[in-house]
Amino acid sequence: MCGRYQIEIDDAVLREICEDIARKQREQPEPKQLVIKFEGEVFPSDIVPVQTGDKTYEPMKWGFTGFDGKLLINARSETALQKQTFRRAMLEQRCLIPASWYYEWQRVGNRKIKHRLYPSDRSPLFFAGCYQMERGAVVPRFVILTQNATMGAPNIAHIHDRMPVIVAPAYHEAWFSGHINEFIGSVNEFSGFADGDDTLAGCLLYEAV
Repeated sequence: MCGRYQIEIDDAVLREICEDIARKQREQPEPKQLVIKFEGEVFPSDIVPVQTGDKTYEPMKWGFTGFDGKLLINARSETALQKQTFRRAMLEQRCLIPASWYYEWQRVGNRKIKHRLYPSDRSPLFFAGCYQMERGAVVPRFVILTQNATMGAPNIAHIHDRMPVIVAPAYHEAWFSGHINEFIGSVNEFSGFADGDDTLAGCLLYEAV
């Protein structure tokens, strides 16, 4: 799963994204009074930068409101298209969530050890997601797609059996505009950090924090 992640704006790409959103907020005739988290550890229900197209960014809140009122922060990539909660957003409103790294907790006996998982080349991560505008909401809300960690990055599967779907830069445009069934059927085809990567094995490093 993915329940926390980090944004560090010392990275030029992430800084540009955050500055773009901040500038657009200032230029609005009637700016929304939003508390946007541009840096630091991101928690569910935070409002953060999200990419919705080529060089198109906007603030969104992390988590859909479920039928029972509970917050839904992740959607399984294998079944999201079959779930009424996510289907329309998956078909029509896909997005990418930029991050520096994410956190996962490893259960060891009665303890849970927090780990930071990050790309070996320290490049930004872009998680696959989908979003929707809920009734009465000020900004859209998003969820992060997850996949089986054994399939995506076997070297970190001992920490947790699920991980976010990470979209390689070469596949960003296809994620926004391509046929969703083609991607979900073979999620590893668009996961990775460089052109031609079929797996994240060896690309994700981890350390206890």
